[in-house]
Amino acid sequence: MSPNGSSRFPRMIRGSVVVQRRRCGTRTCRCADGQDLHEATVLTYSVGGRNKTVMLAPEEVERVRAAVARYRAAQSKLEEQGSAGLAELLARRAAARRAR
Repeated sequence: MSPNGSSRFPRMIRGSVVVQRRRCGTRTCRCADGQDLHEATVLTYSVGGRNKTVMLAPEEVERVRAAVARYRAAQSKLEEQGSAGLAELLARRAAARRAR
């Protein structure tokens, strides 16, 4: 999953880890009646407005979930910093208008 092909696992991953339930399409399979569906844990993400999925191996699931959580925490922190910067700019402008 690392862009340079090394064995190091990514620290942050953008996307969502979900359990996908679906039919396989084989008429004689246990899932054909729509009740006992196949489950797979996948990473979903979007690129260029299109949704993509990557099936995860069982040993990857927890590491990917942790990387997604780290990404979301960093994104939240960045949003907070951006909002604080905007509030500061607006306060300065308001103060400058009052000073005139």
